[in-house]
Amino acid sequence: MKMKKTVCLLVATTLTGTMVGCSSSPKEAAPSAAKTQNNQNPYLASGKPLKLTVHMGTKDSGVFKNDWPIFVKAAEMTNVSLEGTLPNTVSDFSETFSIVMASGKLPDIMQALSRDFLQFGQEGAFLSLNDLIDKNAPNLKKFLADNPDVRSAASDDKGRIWFIPFIADGEAEKGWFIRKDWLDKLGLKEPKTVDDLHNVLTAFVNKDPNGNNKKDEVGFFHRNTTIGIEGLMALWNGYPSYRAFDNKVVFGPLEKEYGVAMENMAKWYKEGLIDKEIFTRGSKARDVLLANNVGGLTHDFFASTGNYNEQLGSKIPGFGFDPMLPPADVNGKVKEPSKRDRAKNYGWGISHSNPDPVATIKYFDFWFSEEGRRMANFGIEGDTFTKVNGKPIFTDKVLKSDKAPIDVIRKTGAQSNFGFQQDYSFEEQWTPPLAKDGIDMYKEKKVYMDRYPILKFTMEEQKKIEKIFPKVDTYIAETRQQWILGAKPVDHAAFVKELEKLDVRRLVEINQAAYDRYVAEMKK
Repeated sequence: MKMKKTVCLLVATTLTGTMVGCSSSPKEAAPSAAKTQNNQNPYLASGKPLKLTVHMGTKDSGVFKNDWPIFVKAAEMTNVSLEGTLPNTVSDFSETFSIVMASGKLPDIMQALSRDFLQFGQEGAFLSLNDLIDKNAPNLKKFLADNPDVRSAASDDKGRIWFIPFIADGEAEKGWFIRKDWLDKLGLKEPKTVDDLHNVLTAFVNKDPNGNNKKDEVGFFHRNTTIGIEGLMALWNGYPSYRAFDNKVVFGPLEKEYGVAMENMAKWYKEGLIDKEIFTRGSKARDVLLANNVGGLTHDFFASTGNYNEQLGSKIPGFGFDPMLPPADVNGKVKEPSKRDRAKNYGWGISHSNPDPVATIKYFDFWFSEEGRRMANFGIEGDTFTKVNGKPIFTDKVLKSDKAPIDVIRKTGAQSNFGFQQDYSFEEQWTPPLAKDGIDMYKEKKVYMDRYPILKFTMEEQKKIEKIFPKVDTYIAETRQQWILGAKPVDHAAFVKELEKLDVRRLVEINQAAYDRYVAEMKK
């Protein structure tokens, strides 16, 4: 059935929804309607073959390909096949989304950012999913009921669900890694405090731990400046963005601790303890500095950073880049500011012109069944994984490839950032034992700070944010770089005054109001 836009607008006023993951068995999770249609196939979403167009592509997984094996297999099981609408040459997915929206001719399924779903959904471009989920998607319905934080992230301020998000699994994200072999060579212990860390980095850059008789060692380095300095800032209780403490929202750059953090980081940079090219070296910094045996300390993702011992151990005698607990901050607290987000700010939804919304939501629901979730995470059984004691285990095709395991898996369409729930065991299987030990250490010590939640803003609030934030963000980034590089002295008071001129306090007020609504929603 073809839905008119006026009908879509009416449906949009009753939206409520999000995405769900599945832990129940296929038998328990299968829709009763599907069983009625076909007792032999609990996953059937349509009584006859149905082809739906899909706008889907991300930087990580690339453009959707019609022959991705997991989607071909899903078509056999659900009777719904997908046809991608993006050419393989697309690289700017934001631009292509804007072009498609401006055309008014939307594919049946759209992948987009949450802000786009919330905006264009209320304007009639997308269908609200609440009623569709309640009546036709038992896996999603259960998942959302069990995970109110995810439901909140996928819905607007009125509780209407506009899209099914990509849902990450696992708590651990980033941690500290240090050259253990350099510590041993210099007779130093793992740094436990900020002062310890300063002393260790000073020794790293001045006492030739790599033994080449050159002063070429780099103390702290990172491949992403903004993400990298978050770990350092936390040592002085400075934070780059929003945090909530005792239900009060604070914007890190406005707090005095931010100024203290900047003063100390500028000092460390001047002393040569921070990579001189921290703002310019780019994404290959980790590869280059470690391979050249000159990098000493970083704060980065566990799984990928933990691989360097295996990669470089045979090339650099004694090489040891090991995880360590965060040094205690200036107040003596050991904490890790990074923590993996669960519901990401993107996913897929149903456009207003979709010919069969019921079959589509059943298709979405399939990916939250046990079988669908397994395929979305691990690929195709017998090819990229086998079952061992009922658990999916990657084959040598994945684990012994000369390519990264995630790249091999994505060739099947798995882990391609559509609306499904990850299973952390997919990443755990190729996480080196050393990195696993680091993750376990962080978990055991309970060092993770609470994440700032994904908040929902009213249309009026969102417009205010879009007007104010870009100028605020640009000013902060430019000033932070000038401070750290020593191009201008740190003057936090003047910095705050300038931010206030840019109406930053209004941003904090908006976030506080949205945070209060979030807290109230979680209590329901």
